[in-house]
Amino acid sequence: MSSDSTIDQSYLPSKWEGFIIADFMTSSARCAAKFMHVIYQRVKLGGISIRSFTMAHVSDSDDIVAKLLTESFSRMSYTDKLELITKGRPTPQLNLVQKTKRFERHFNIGNYARYNWMTGSTREHKLYCWDCLLFGADSGSWARDGYSDLGSLSKLAHRHQNASGHLRATIRLKTFGDTRIELQLDEQQRRGVILHNEKVKRNRGILKRLINCVVYLGKQELPFRGHDESVTSSNKGNYIELLDLVAEYDSDLHTHLATSTVFTGTSSRIQNDLISAVASVMTDSMKEELRKAPFVAVMLDETTDISNVAQMSYVLRYVTDDGIKERFFKYEDVTEDKRAEAIATRLLEFLRESGCIDKVVAQCYDGAAVMASGLNGVQAKVKETIPQALFIHCYAHILNLVLSNGASKIRECKVFFSHLSGLATFFSRSAKRTKLLDDICQHRLPRAAPTRWCFHSCLVCTVADKTRELREVFEHIVDHHTEFDDETVHCSDGYITLLTSFDFSFWLKTFHAIFSYSDVVFEILQNKGFDMQFCLARVDQLQRQIEQEKGNFDSVYDETQALVGPPRGRGAQGDVRACTGSSTAA
Repeated sequence: MSSDSTIDQSYLPSKWEGFIIADFMTSSARCAAKFMHVIYQRVKLGGISIRSFTMAHVSDSDDIVAKLLTESFSRMSYTDKLELITKGRPTPQLNLVQKTKRFERHFNIGNYARYNWMTGSTREHKLYCWDCLLFGADSGSWARDGYSDLGSLSKLAHRHQNASGHLRATIRLKTFGDTRIELQLDEQQRRGVILHNEKVKRNRGILKRLINCVVYLGKQELPFRGHDESVTSSNKGNYIELLDLVAEYDSDLHTHLATSTVFTGTSSRIQNDLISAVASVMTDSMKEELRKAPFVAVMLDETTDISNVAQMSYVLRYVTDDGIKERFFKYEDVTEDKRAEAIATRLLEFLRESGCIDKVVAQCYDGAAVMASGLNGVQAKVKETIPQALFIHCYAHILNLVLSNGASKIRECKVFFSHLSGLATFFSRSAKRTKLLDDICQHRLPRAAPTRWCFHSCLVCTVADKTRELREVFEHIVDHHTEFDDETVHCSDGYITLLTSFDFSFWLKTFHAIFSYSDVVFEILQNKGFDMQFCLARVDQLQRQIEQEKGNFDSVYDETQALVGPPRGRGAQGDVRACTGSSTAA
């Protein structure tokens, strides 16, 4: 040595760099301890620490294991992962010394070759499992805490390399370059996804069939529900029966209806939900058409269902690129309030919801009952908000509206039509009565409705032509009173009196003559093939015909008196003359 503070370089082997130490460390523990003692003494003389001497070429900045302890391998990019695995595990010489009473244990670098998964950290001075550091799911001693107990190293190393977690990590490390774990699912999960997608596809197919049945019944205006939808019922309703029919030719639907325990799609709630869903989709589609339409006309009509609930129907008419569209939107219950103000408020709210209130250029109303005494009020209130919404009404309807409203203002006429409606209702409420009517009259009475534009004209004509047969029906019921209930017998006796009364017979003949003219004009006005001039001429002709009928009062009066006898009560003839406006002397 040339100096106390330096080491004679000629003394050291030419290929130091840790390789000579590796050669000596492969001998017995006693030789290794003696060798390290000699090295320690020589390094001490040169003022160099044992750690800096044995790890002269491995700095803390190059400690990959220490970096993995702070930066998770799973968060690295795929490129960085591949580069790290390609370099391989680091196998640094560690200064691990464990003193006992008799000797000192030192780490044997040959353990790296014995355990191809073992690695170490020069900063932490501990051993780790390279495979578990990269792909391990646990945080045991070999993955995170590190291992430094040399006394049990062999035993614990064998135990770790046979652990299931270590084996899984090793497999993932070996297959990393071949399969992208983060991009490709394992076989079991992949099969699960395939089965799930098939189930979803099958369920969507079933739902599509249910929706098609709902659309079909709605298009045909058929009821959905049945009175008895149990399994033993012979008629479960149109919806379920239609599903059963389709299932006979559709194996998927048949299997679903037979095996499904959670959702079959046949309950009343599901039916209502499907109807609402279809209506929602159709409404959205029509609103999209409205959004593109430049102009819109609104039409309102009223109908009364079998439960006597008055419903307002909303219809919009507009122009699209495909031509003129006329769409029904909804029904709305208006039983509680039929005033003009209430109807106008509902209409304006509907137009705002539809997003077309600024595009409305016309308004049209149908239904005499729902617009009674408020027709002009509705259109006027709508025009206050939408000035450009012109009121346009069907001229054929205006003609009948004049006839019906004019007649309803006369007390005797209103009583007459009330009795007439009662006749039709009497037979419609009983199948037994209807059967007797068919046997004797061989003709049924048309059902009258207050909103019909012909205003009972069909019923008037039928009763006028079948008066004698109707009397036979009622007389048969009274004569065979034991075969009918009390209400039927009581009403029949009253209708015999009605059909033989002078007032009823007189009004029946009068309106029969008037309707024979007005019905012809009404049909002409409904026909779009005629021009306006021709229609106006026929209306003028109808007016002259009605005026002419006023001059035939005496003949009608005499015919009625010859048929049923004179009117009952003093002044009856004068009352009839007052109602008809005739000036002829009694």
